[in-house]
Amino acid sequence: MKVDNIDLRLLRVFHALAEHGGFAGAQAELGLTPSTLSIHLSNLEQRLGMILCERGRGGFRLTDKGERVHLSTKRLFTALEGFRSETASLRGKLVGELQIGLVDSTVTDSHSPIAGAIRRFEQRDNDVHIRLMVDRPSALNHALLDGRMNLAVGVFPRHVAGVDYEILYKERSLLYCGEGHELFGKPANQIDQAAIARCRFVARAYSLERDMAAMGRVIHKASVENMEAQAHLILSGCFVGFLPEHYAQAWVTAGRMQALDAARYALESEIALATPGVGKPNMVVRTFCDDLRAVNTAFPPRD
Repeated sequence: MKVDNIDLRLLRVFHALAEHGGFAGAQAELGLTPSTLSIHLSNLEQRLGMILCERGRGGFRLTDKGERVHLSTKRLFTALEGFRSETASLRGKLVGELQIGLVDSTVTDSHSPIAGAIRRFEQRDNDVHIRLMVDRPSALNHALLDGRMNLAVGVFPRHVAGVDYEILYKERSLLYCGEGHELFGKPANQIDQAAIARCRFVARAYSLERDMAAMGRVIHKASVENMEAQAHLILSGCFVGFLPEHYAQAWVTAGRMQALDAARYALESEIALATPGVGKPNMVVRTFCDDLRAVNTAFPPRD
């Protein structure tokens, strides 16, 4: 089949539908009505001579052939974006999309190079649309592997094949309780391991193994997927849990949180730049990664 501009438009509609798992997300992304999306999808299926997805009362689901076409469209649009970026760079201008992933609650980290890297990048001559997404480490890994993301910065407890990790800096976490907790207000010399072991403990799912190993015996009473949910439980005065110092600092200053025996219960996490391990990144991605490294290197040594 000869590919022309009409086919590319139809493929972009199908790609959006497949990425969002249905019409609602694709409608928001493309600004098209469900009926228009349906017409474009039907036209593409006619052009290709195959059914790409099942839609109806049972929901939206790609067929086996639809899954394979989806993978092909991702490779096609990645290549087109690379071509657009590289040809624009020959004119001295950065053009395209930049999809960045972050773990949650890093905005309070004064050592994070993200804001500085974006500032540095935006000072360049560019026509780049930035998409900044926040998600769990496992979801960021998946997005890097399937091409939905160019790079990610965060904690990655589990490294996966096909993703490269470059350590940028280390982040320190302490064990906290909230106002109203039985240990709140007690100095470190009055808090022994037996007292900690009686506490109800909350941890993020992706750091549970590490946190439990640091705690020893403890009552694991709650699990969360992100730091904000964890902070709510700690602030209730019913739970203890590990949080990065920078994230907890505002509540500590306000007298609503307290670190418990910082000398004993302190953890370090490696903050890494994660990128797909296959294929050559385009000029936009390479430039932003260089800006990120430059800003990170310029920070004074961390304690």
